[in-house]
Amino acid sequence: MTTALIVLAWILMLAGLVGTLVPVLPGTALIWLGAAVYGWATGFAQVNGWLLLGLAAIALITHGLSYLTSALGARGLGASRWGMGGAVIGGLAGLLLLGPVGILVGPFVGAVVGETMAGRRGQEAVRAGMGGVLGALSGTFLNFLAGLAMISLVLLQIW
Repeated sequence: MTTALIVLAWILMLAGLVGTLVPVLPGTALIWLGAAVYGWATGFAQVNGWLLLGLAAIALITHGLSYLTSALGARGLGASRWGMGGAVIGGLAGLLLLGPVGILVGPFVGAVVGETMAGRRGQEAVRAGMGGVLGALSGTFLNFLAGLAMISLVLLQIW
């Protein structure tokens, strides 16, 4: 039984790492769950409550930052507050409505709509939309790095 739980834990962590790149899966949350299963399977001898608390903090912070990066990317390319808000709302809506493709389409459309509502047209709006996409890609990369860090911390505790 212990071996099966340990195998399940590693499957969850690896699926979580994939989930950091494919937003259909809750990446860092799966990694945390895998670490918790590993800890439970081994009596929390190596993966203890403090490590799980630290991993949860990484997961929560990274999850929040991944949405913020769309807004910051849009801002970096000249978006107004309307465009920044549109990029965040568009990212969430895009993910819910379009799945993985929506993580890129949503921030673009949201930023362009936001900028249009703010009175900007044409190239300014499209530029803000591109910033939203670049921010979303940065957020995905940040999630992946956080996932690698979380798995590395688990490995350091085990070995």
